[in-house]
Amino acid sequence: MRSSYSPLRDCAFPRDASVSPRSRVFIYLGLAVTFLLLSYQLIIDRAPNIGTSWTTIQGIIVAGDDDRFAPDPIPAERELVFAAMEASDMSWVEEHLSDWKANIYRADAKHKDAGLTVPVNKGNEAMVYLTYIIDRYWSLPEVSVFLHGGRYQWHVDNPLYDSVISISHLNLDFVQEAGYVNLRCAWSVGCPIELEPARYLRERPEDSGHPTAVEYPDRFMELFPRAEVPEVVGTPCCSQFALSKTKIHEQSLENYVRLQRWLMDTDLEAGISGRILEYSWHMIFGKPAQYCLDQRECYCQTYGYCNMTDSDIQKQWVWRGLQLPKGWPEQSETAN
Repeated sequence: MRSSYSPLRDCAFPRDASVSPRSRVFIYLGLAVTFLLLSYQLIIDRAPNIGTSWTTIQGIIVAGDDDRFAPDPIPAERELVFAAMEASDMSWVEEHLSDWKANIYRADAKHKDAGLTVPVNKGNEAMVYLTYIIDRYWSLPEVSVFLHGGRYQWHVDNPLYDSVISISHLNLDFVQEAGYVNLRCAWSVGCPIELEPARYLRERPEDSGHPTAVEYPDRFMELFPRAEVPEVVGTPCCSQFALSKTKIHEQSLENYVRLQRWLMDTDLEAGISGRILEYSWHMIFGKPAQYCLDQRECYCQTYGYCNMTDSDIQKQWVWRGLQLPKGWPEQSETAN
């Protein structure tokens, strides 16, 4: 019977060659082993490199930090991020905002003593905010609200200065639409102009009473190396805002790591470095340097307080100094 023709066989074993059956067995085995090795290498080369990028970023933040908070695999739709201290009484959050997931960072706590803390306690609330964004970058909720730890604070934008009211009335649909929403609409403190970076860069005035203004131009160039130093910066104080997941993801994780590293390495005292970021958050998240919304429109969109009169706006937030009267809000009547 005629044997079938095989080009591969003829290539390996020419017709005119004298090859013993035993030699052919070894050659076949060698070809089979070579084929298996090449297939294995191809699979390895195509496999995704899982974990390498995050391991590198973790090393940038804190080398060997085994206690860093592990993000939840399934995030809530909305979460609160609090910059608190070990001594802060945060019981009001569970009592009045139990339908929110709360991330309470104790900035002055040691890693072994707290579930949520920061690599270095610098920059006031700014370090907490950046730490949360970095830790949760891949598991963010649809909306994150960034706040100080106290319930009643002089800058909270309602007549009782009550964070519970502001959080409860916050229009989450507007946050999703705008991406970045300052929780404060009142122009007092921050608007229309808080800083004049370009002039301070040109003139270099001695202004011991306003160290943030003196430092801001150079620090702006460090934070925004490709941006032109603005003539003016204006936005409502005081580092409390809401962000959509989409807005946070408009920038790379590496950029947030860079901002955190700047805060960790800066020689500025915490009050100044924190205030520089206070008047930079809106630009970090894509808003113009002067970002002072019409108050009537802001209250309507942010909190649903629509059709406010001028009198309503004046009464919505009243300056009482950097500290509320002792015993607030029980003493609110006597304070009027």
